[in-house]
Amino acid sequence: MGCLQRQKNLDQRARPQGLGETEETQRQEAHHSPQGIQVRGQQTASTQGSIPVVTEPVGQSDQEPGVEEAEELRKARVKWPPGLERFGEKELGKGRPQINQPNRREREKQRIRKDLEALRKRWKEASQEERDALSSLREELRVRLRSLSNAERTRKKRRQKEKKRAEFVSNPFRFTKRLLGAKMSGRLTCSKEEAESYLQKTHGDVEREVPLEDRPKDEFPDPEQPTRELDCSELKLAEVKDVIRKARAGAAPGPSGIIYRIYKKCPRLTRRLWSLLKVVWRKKKLPQGWKKAEGVFCPKQENAKGIEQFRTISLLSVEGKIFFAVLAKRLLKYMMDNNYIDTSIQKGGVPGCSGCLEHTSILSQLIQEAKAGKEDLAIVWLDLQNAYGSVPHQLIKVALEKYYVPEPVRLLIEQYMDGLMIRFTVNGYTTSWQRLQKGIITGCTISVILFVAAMNLVMKPALGQARGPKTDSGIRQRPLKAFMDDLTVTTESVISARYVLRSLSKAASWARMKFKAKKCRKLVMRRGKICDKLQLEVQGERIPAIAEQPIKSLGKKFDVTLSDKKNIEEFKQQMRDGLEAIENSELPGRYKVWCNQYGLLPRAVWPMTMYDIPLTVVEEVERRVSRHLRKWLGVPPGLTSIGLYSKTAKLQLPLTSMEEEYKVTKARAQLMLQESRDELVSQAGVRLRSGKKWAAAEAVASATSRLKHRDIVGVVAQGRRGFGAGREGTQRWGTASPRERRELIQKEVRQQEVRRSRAVSQGVQGAWTRWEGVRERKVMWNELMYSEPSKIRFLLKSVYDLLPTAANLKRWRKKDEDKCELCGKTGNLSHVLTSCPVALGKGRYTWRHNQVLKVIASAVEEQMTENKVKGKQRKGLQFISFVKEGWKGKSKEKKERERIGIIASASDWSLHADLGKQLAFPADIIDTNLRPDLILFSRKTTQVVLIELTVPWEDRMEEANERKRMKYQEPVSRCREKGWKTWYFPVEVGCRGFIGQTLWKALGQLGVAGKKRREVTKRVTKTTVDASLWVWTLRNTTQ
Repeated sequence: MGCLQRQKNLDQRARPQGLGETEETQRQEAHHSPQGIQVRGQQTASTQGSIPVVTEPVGQSDQEPGVEEAEELRKARVKWPPGLERFGEKELGKGRPQINQPNRREREKQRIRKDLEALRKRWKEASQEERDALSSLREELRVRLRSLSNAERTRKKRRQKEKKRAEFVSNPFRFTKRLLGAKMSGRLTCSKEEAESYLQKTHGDVEREVPLEDRPKDEFPDPEQPTRELDCSELKLAEVKDVIRKARAGAAPGPSGIIYRIYKKCPRLTRRLWSLLKVVWRKKKLPQGWKKAEGVFCPKQENAKGIEQFRTISLLSVEGKIFFAVLAKRLLKYMMDNNYIDTSIQKGGVPGCSGCLEHTSILSQLIQEAKAGKEDLAIVWLDLQNAYGSVPHQLIKVALEKYYVPEPVRLLIEQYMDGLMIRFTVNGYTTSWQRLQKGIITGCTISVILFVAAMNLVMKPALGQARGPKTDSGIRQRPLKAFMDDLTVTTESVISARYVLRSLSKAASWARMKFKAKKCRKLVMRRGKICDKLQLEVQGERIPAIAEQPIKSLGKKFDVTLSDKKNIEEFKQQMRDGLEAIENSELPGRYKVWCNQYGLLPRAVWPMTMYDIPLTVVEEVERRVSRHLRKWLGVPPGLTSIGLYSKTAKLQLPLTSMEEEYKVTKARAQLMLQESRDELVSQAGVRLRSGKKWAAAEAVASATSRLKHRDIVGVVAQGRRGFGAGREGTQRWGTASPRERRELIQKEVRQQEVRRSRAVSQGVQGAWTRWEGVRERKVMWNELMYSEPSKIRFLLKSVYDLLPTAANLKRWRKKDEDKCELCGKTGNLSHVLTSCPVALGKGRYTWRHNQVLKVIASAVEEQMTENKVKGKQRKGLQFISFVKEGWKGKSKEKKERERIGIIASASDWSLHADLGKQLAFPADIIDTNLRPDLILFSRKTTQVVLIELTVPWEDRMEEANERKRMKYQEPVSRCREKGWKTWYFPVEVGCRGFIGQTLWKALGQLGVAGKKRREVTKRVTKTTVDASLWVWTLRNTTQ
């Protein structure tokens, strides 16, 4: 394929899959080619169909497949002639023949089948005495054959699993996309001659140089003179940097082979590019390379075959796209500042305008109000035939003149359009260069604003032909709505719709464009019911009714039921099919969880936004999803959904609740409609329907009220933190921007507190709500994907007390006794992990304690070594001191320099740990029989640090801390009386790996802070869980 790229760019450009097949998922990007295009076919096909491939010299064939064709084009002039002369032409299609030889099992199976056939023949000829022996022998061979067949099936299944797992690991997003199915896919089946003929017919225009007819001023009134002129100054560096910053780093390159990433990573190269672009702007002469594009065919529907069912996507030079992106932004600002673009009509190509949501929401509101109020309504969905590819260049020229664009800019754009050339590669062949005589190039950064300006001339005459319908809130809508080329006529009567259609037909004919009537649809309502008797036409062709065939416009389907019942069923079926596809993918469970989170859930967001799906339907789907998640994670079906989705629990998984996402999606859509810059939308009173159980508008109003009340209350002090602590990281409603307010409301709508209140009522699985002084633990995807599944299962089951302990087995009625098999006491999980005297006597708890202590001691020793390497003595830990009125506190930088830690205050620290042999307290400090787990002392500065570690049950961490403080109160006092500056840290780590706040604080005071402290706590958590899993495994053994 002519636009293939190396493996690192395959996700953004053409991806070789299967011969001639393509898949596409469209996205709107501002300054780069559309992504998500998958081209199935030629892994090494060249766009240079006429240039033979040079045979590679021996020892230099390490070039990976999928080389950019633009790079080949650039290097061909240098490498091809001498390479062809020296190495000769490579014969394509001829390689080493592959011989598929049967393996050992297959050979043995063939031999057994021959033996069975021979035995069968001999059995027919044998006597009765011999037949019994032959039958026995045949049965043995059949058993052996079945065993070999089962082993071979197992091997193939194992290889299949390994292959799928390798594919997932190499590119999980691509694997998930193929697994769940592409929304648009197909295979183009046509010859080179047919493709060139189609391109000539599509992009050729015999009337290109013929100006458009002059129309009367009353039909096509000229726009008013601009109040603000177009910025025609030289390109500014800030404009170029802004375009590069917003462009995607992996966007597909054009014929030059240069990608945006180069300019993102090389600021000096960006400056050099800026200076060259200024030269182009001053001379008004465009490079020829900017006018050439490599194109691919992308399907417009599922199972597309004919060339008419494909659209074209073009890859242009990145430098040219940057240049025209700056010009496009200036043109858009010029059009918006002078009100040449009415956002209540045209919402396509306008940044910050959610056109699909606003248009479809208004249409749905009008239909429901007409249905409920038994009113008249006429809606017509229009489709322009190949709008992007058929818009005449003369129409664009007229539009630029009508909107008073300065002549130098007009000439520059005309020069660009006059020289555009494009070619396509498909099914192993490359078409000849085709001059673009009409239409715009999809992927060109300036094509969007040019198309919008041209469409304005087509739509403008129709706006005065009729009035639009009025909503129940009293806001009258416009009779015409557009999103790029998708036009929708909305009027109160059929007669008004006919006037609008007649004007649009007249304007489209003048613009040399054509409506595709068979793809248009009409909806006529009389007294709240559909009426198909009244006919509507566009350009003399009849428009089919919506009852004949539903229509999908701007992402939402409309059918004869005037409701979303069918759409809801399709949504439920989509989720069922997706879960079934993931279930049958033969991936490990944790990979299936990832596929659901990043593959299936994002596909559900759009239907939940556009359709009136009740909350009860989403809850039903989430219950199905939760069942699969529990199965894939290996936890019992009884695990509460709070354990899967809560973001305020002590153990947090990286999973998103579909119900929660549904509420956030609806709230976001409601806010976007209420805060729309289009007053016809914000004042229309659009209310998103979500069933009787929950309403988006009420949820948004309630969240807003709570946030305003929170501003009045202020920051509430928590724990031992001072007044006003945490104010810096808190976003206030009163000072938040509109975007920040939307984020605050969405966060409030998630209702994590409601989920936590539910957990409090759960006696067993909600026990974590009673933990005090315990830090939250977030399981990240890296840990979930690459940790041992048994450890993840043990962690989840232990936190929510779902392990098969004796007490649980009795509660589940699986066992009559709840006694521990080692000591005879009640065998609950707390007893097994922390309180069994037999396990204590066997040294299991001590071994776990020492394993955790080793990690802490190692971290302290690393910090001591780092301090010695730096060789600079600093002040120790500094506390917050009271600042008198009128005095200035220390600067933040100075506080950061002083807040370094205890270890940095001396360079002669000595570390003793209670590991291996019995620890003795240094006699020159005090004489005591107590043995702290860690002793850190400095004789030069007379400082001593005592650390006592406990690995208790999480419910008893506060109790353990108080007990240890009381135990070492006397020796700590004696050390201070002898003149030693003493620090004592009783620290706790829960037996299930949860870090106590005391350990976190102690590490920070010692100087282990930032990323290093997070890494230490991760190691401590992992070590604790591994050790507790070992203790759990030996719960019934005395060894």
